[in-house]
Amino acid sequence: MKKVIAAAVIAALLGAGGWYWSQNERTEDNPAVAWGSVDTRQVSLAFEGSGRILSLAREEGERVSKGERLGKLDTEALRIALREAEASAEALRAVRVLAEEGYRREDIDAARASAASLETQVRLATITWRRQAELRKADTTTQQALDEARLTLESLKQQLAASEQNLRKLEAGLRPGEVAEARARYEAGRAAVAKLRYQIDTAALLVSPVEGVIRSRLAEPGDMASPSRTIYQIAVTDPKWVRAFVTEKQLGFVKEGASAMVLTDTTEPVPATVGYISPTAEFTPKTVQTQDLRTVLVYEVRLNVRDPDNRLRLGQPVTVDFSTGVAE
Repeated sequence: MKKVIAAAVIAALLGAGGWYWSQNERTEDNPAVAWGSVDTRQVSLAFEGSGRILSLAREEGERVSKGERLGKLDTEALRIALREAEASAEALRAVRVLAEEGYRREDIDAARASAASLETQVRLATITWRRQAELRKADTTTQQALDEARLTLESLKQQLAASEQNLRKLEAGLRPGEVAEARARYEAGRAAVAKLRYQIDTAALLVSPVEGVIRSRLAEPGDMASPSRTIYQIAVTDPKWVRAFVTEKQLGFVKEGASAMVLTDTTEPVPATVGYISPTAEFTPKTVQTQDLRTVLVYEVRLNVRDPDNRLRLGQPVTVDFSTGVAE
């Protein structure tokens, strides 16, 4: 029995030594290889507007497309307010049209006729007053009749002056400031309508901004929503990124725009393109499982991965081979 245990221990030590030697040899003999992981990016999705949730379309674990509608708020109250705002805007439009057109021709003609009539009455009253003045000199009329004729003439003159002023006002139309005010009120009414339509057609809808997978569903129909409450958490799958870390000696094998291969223990190699190389060095992150010392300075490299079959999983550790790009 002791011999069996000893043999097993020796075999385990030889296996561990062989693994360490192969990994170390891989790093030394193939400096174009680096380690990293599939980047985990997440979108916290919330309604832009507030209200009661009417429906939600997706469950946790389901894939969603960019632009896909995931939820909707109850908008009945907003639609009632929209009809009211549209009626108000239509009334303001009518006021604006009247202001721009000015006074009606019929009103101007009526004011002109009224002024002409008063002018005729003033002439008649003037004749009457003069006649009364002559009769008073001959002492054939009373002072009261003369005073009444004079007061009637003055009253008609005042009415004629007011009528002529009104006619000039109608002929000139509204003042520019009044027209501008009518236009501004109408634009404010249109803006109120546009705002309500935006709240109904956009703010009340929940649309996925990315291609991804539902990680969490944090509300249900009937719940109250607000811009500060997350409804879905979506893991971004397209574009998919891999973050790897290379040493200074490996920088010669990494070029922006060059191709590379992403390798795992469970999938076929996945093609990638180097999209970004950090201009500054940093200490090796603890999540990177290399054989080098933790104090070695490394440079972060971001790769854009073409993975339409979704072979790579978010957060999955990977090996990156940059030799493909070097060969090109």
